[in-house]
Amino acid sequence: MIDANGRTLFAHLPSGRAPPLADLIGPRTLKALLARVPANEAAVRQRGDAMVLLGKAGDTPALIAFSPIVRESGPATLDTSTYRIFVDIRLLDNKLLAEWGKGFGLQHLRWAQGGRSAGDEASTLVRDWSGAPLGTIAWQRLAPGSLAVRELFPIIGFCIVLFLAVAALIARRVQSLNRELAIQSHSAIEAGRQEREARLLADSDELTGLYNRRRFYADLEHAAIPANLDAMTVGLIDLDRFKPINDTFGHLVGDGVLIEVARLLRDTAGPDATLYRLGGDEFAMIVQLDGAATLRLAETICAAVAAPMRIGDRQVSLGVSIGLAPFVDSELTPVDLAKRADHALYHAKRERPGQAVPFNLELERRLLDDHVIEAELHASEFENELHFDVQPIVSMQSGAVVGGELMARWTSARLGVVEPQRFVEIAERSTVIHVITRNAMRRALELLDMLPPGKTLSVNVSACDLHCAETVDAMLDMVSNSSADPRRLCIEVTETAVMRNLDAAIHALHRFRAIGMQVALDDFGTGYSSLSNLHRLPLDKVKIDRSFALNFDNSYSVSIVDAVVNLCHSLGLCCIVEGVETASQAFKLQKIGCDLMQGYLFSYPLNANVFVTFAAQWFAPREEGRPRIAG
Repeated sequence: MIDANGRTLFAHLPSGRAPPLADLIGPRTLKALLARVPANEAAVRQRGDAMVLLGKAGDTPALIAFSPIVRESGPATLDTSTYRIFVDIRLLDNKLLAEWGKGFGLQHLRWAQGGRSAGDEASTLVRDWSGAPLGTIAWQRLAPGSLAVRELFPIIGFCIVLFLAVAALIARRVQSLNRELAIQSHSAIEAGRQEREARLLADSDELTGLYNRRRFYADLEHAAIPANLDAMTVGLIDLDRFKPINDTFGHLVGDGVLIEVARLLRDTAGPDATLYRLGGDEFAMIVQLDGAATLRLAETICAAVAAPMRIGDRQVSLGVSIGLAPFVDSELTPVDLAKRADHALYHAKRERPGQAVPFNLELERRLLDDHVIEAELHASEFENELHFDVQPIVSMQSGAVVGGELMARWTSARLGVVEPQRFVEIAERSTVIHVITRNAMRRALELLDMLPPGKTLSVNVSACDLHCAETVDAMLDMVSNSSADPRRLCIEVTETAVMRNLDAAIHALHRFRAIGMQVALDDFGTGYSSLSNLHRLPLDKVKIDRSFALNFDNSYSVSIVDAVVNLCHSLGLCCIVEGVETASQAFKLQKIGCDLMQGYLFSYPLNANVFVTFAAQWFAPREEGRPRIAG
């Protein structure tokens, strides 16, 4: 069975081989066969019989019967572009000629080798469909002289005509089978089409039309093979400033931005890159180029996306950061490549936003260090090595310590003191962050029993914690089963953590507030800083990021803090400023009307037991009995 272009779809030979039909009968004969196929389904029905060509199959003369597979009734929609053609080949070999000879009384009917017959034989030349000589058939003379030969010519002709008639009969029988095959073939084709469409939908992102996360990891499995060494690079792409655009102008504009970015990626990436949307504002690409060429391509993409774009009646500007992982070592697995690209992207977002960053030896060293830290985080002794310091939070009006923020500290027996930001960042990429958060809550409840009444403690909760119902349940159970007043506990979350899954975060925060706990939005001003979040989220406090206090010599920073403080007060929210290090900063913040402060001006993070003593002595009856607030 072949398609309308002559491509073999199915073949069965006695030998078991299934070569393309063009190899079997020759490309010229195949072309002639296709040229004789009726133009459409209606013409096939009108003709009825199969068509026959005289040619060769390999080196053997053969009768080639063929007929398009069409429906017996119904709409005639098929044409030469959609046909499936059934081909039946009957070899005209010496075995068949011998059978004919017996049937017609001809002795030694055969193909004459080299076209030459013996002196006592009669012969006739046989030509193929094009008129080219096919061979000479010879047989033993029955009578002497030319008269006997002339008498045998009609017999030979009759044999050939009879065989053609038999072939036509066979073709008719084949055609009846074809009708059934046509129905089955049509069903199979339709099922195949539906399967392809379903697979495409399963592998595609509905909004942008790019491939999706599932397809990315499947393609990466096939791409990370030795044959692609030094000729393939993985890229992870993240949009900069997308969230503010989405929050300010709404989801319709946000979707329009994603669609436009996808178009720019297609137009810029070219044929060497396969593009994917992993979700949200995250994209990816698998590029069939080495690291240097891919870096040039990525820089072109960054420039294209950075140009202002018009979405409807609005003009928006955003950027894109890209992390690249060239396939330079055959030992690298798809997971390794994805991790390398992710580390490079993280470095780009943090150090070089709006640029493309390839994974390099320095990043590799950091990745190896991260693997060591991660292994130690999972070690059995980690919880025993983990402890929490507390940084005081001070009232702007009275100068009194009103509470503190728990800060995780880790001194590893193997690694020594590990930088908090480093191990927390690594823990957030695994389930270990849940261990840290639960221990922080457990320690906060212990300290509340030791602190004077009214003092509060804050516990940081990550995005992973907010979206893990098991961790939220465990924290709520600890609070419910303790003697501590829930109103003395505050959950601190960053905007970045909240915006990963806003609905899930809001649900979790409502559960904390339902038992009386407070909620603070941490690092305000460094994340998406959407003012809409201040009334959508169930908040009690807003903590302005330390970067504003450090830049208080800048009138722009002062104006922003002033505006945020006034907004918080209008919403009934308490406002805390982090990173206060000088008396000048504290004085300006006091004039603005900030409620609480936190920073090195008052105290570094203290050992938990020291903090308990520190906070308790603020109730000393004499001024000289109070501790001095200092670093």
